[in-house]
Amino acid sequence: DTRLGQEVEGEKLGDEFSGYVFRISGGNDREGFSMKQGVMVNGRVRLLMKDGMSCFRVRRAGHRKRKSVRGCIVGHDIRVIQLVVVKKGGSEIPGLTD
Repeated sequence: DTRLGQEVEGEKLGDEFSGYVFRISGGNDREGFSMKQGVMVNGRVRLLMKDGMSCFRVRRAGHRKRKSVRGCIVGHDIRVIQLVVVKKGGSEIPGLTD
């Protein structure tokens, strides 16, 4: 299983990314729910969020709210994945590394 924070070879994404290494830093599913580090499931869960947690913005002091988030495991229903370039490959990617 591929998870948030893991490094991925560029060849898995396409031939133009050969030699590159990417780190998965986030993502969204098809309905727009974001992935959350530390939730070890391949689906959506509802968590009670409070001040200081990611994926939640406090509106009032002491405010808590139950919100839906994705687990950190990349599955077939993830539509967007945010990647960070860890190691640059041999060729330039137009608009990204040039």
